[in-house]
Amino acid sequence: MTVSDGDRAATGPFSPTPVMRPVDQVRLSIVQAIAAGQLRPGDRLPAEAEQARGFQVSRAAVREALRSLVDIGLVRTVPGRGGGSFVNRADADPVARNLGEAMDVLLHLDAINVAELLEARRALERTCAQLAAHRHSAAHVTAMERILAAARDPALATERWLALDVRFHREVAASAENRVLTVPLFALHAIVQPRLNVAIEPLLDRAEINAEHEAILSGIRDVDAGAAAAAVDRHLDHLEHLYRRVDVL
Repeated sequence: MTVSDGDRAATGPFSPTPVMRPVDQVRLSIVQAIAAGQLRPGDRLPAEAEQARGFQVSRAAVREALRSLVDIGLVRTVPGRGGGSFVNRADADPVARNLGEAMDVLLHLDAINVAELLEARRALERTCAQLAAHRHSAAHVTAMERILAAARDPALATERWLALDVRFHREVAASAENRVLTVPLFALHAIVQPRLNVAIEPLLDRAEINAEHEAILSGIRDVDAGAAAAAVDRHLDHLEHLYRRVDVL
């Protein structure tokens, strides 16, 4: 196979490169300044007009860039006199929340379905449980034990018990000590658990669910990745059986 003169020219040292949009230029510059420590949590960013002059872009481009940084929690805006845009401490929760909201929209539009969400959740939860078995700290185990102890209270209101269910799964994910895994998993928890838990709530046996959670914790506490993953599978098999009974899967 030979390369023509035209192809050689297109791939040579003088081939064109994509031009960055003004919005992306502003956003990337701010992110890089934060990463380099030039901007620290609590620092106030220059006014939109000043940034627009500095970057030589429109105020609309600055405003859009700041809005995107607010959406991922890296910047916060304070209205009114003395307000402005301020740097936040980096946190994955806003990213997970936005991802969850996006997946919820896709679910409503039938662009994704519940079966796909549950398949993704299983893959992520199994991996997190396996990693947690080797990476958990004493603080992680204590947090899970406290959640399960609270969940065993027979006088606990249903809403409170379901909230503890979400907290337990989030703590298992956090115990894996991998923030790249926890972001999509937290997003899935935000959609799947509240919505589907309400659908199957009349069928839930609290003692059975609590026992399944205990089995997951036991595998993690015993540093047995296989047992932790198997316990996750049994728990999700049980839930998916209930989802089928109420026709949401």
